[in-house]
Amino acid sequence: MSTRRSIATFAIPAFLVGFCLGGVSLHIASAEGLFGIKDSVTQIGGSLMEMQKNVDELQKNMNQLKQTKDKLSSLSLGGGVSGAMDSLMNKGK
Repeated sequence: MSTRRSIATFAIPAFLVGFCLGGVSLHIASAEGLFGIKDSVTQIGGSLMEMQKNVDELQKNMNQLKQTKDKLSSLSLGGGVSGAMDSLMNKGK
């Protein structure tokens, strides 16, 4: 009986101390963002959103360039810049 009591005297407090320290270490790891993974994922997500924004702006610029190119090619078909000026002058008459 005394052997059982001495084992229980050491085993139960050792278990409780280990259990408590394990719980505390998990909370600390959670507070740090799972060892920094959360920060990395946040940075990657921010970079992806910024890249998507830049792609959208480039697409908008490409559309503007295409429209300008179409306008310039329509001017060249109508006789160039002087033809365009002539048509503007004739509209005023």
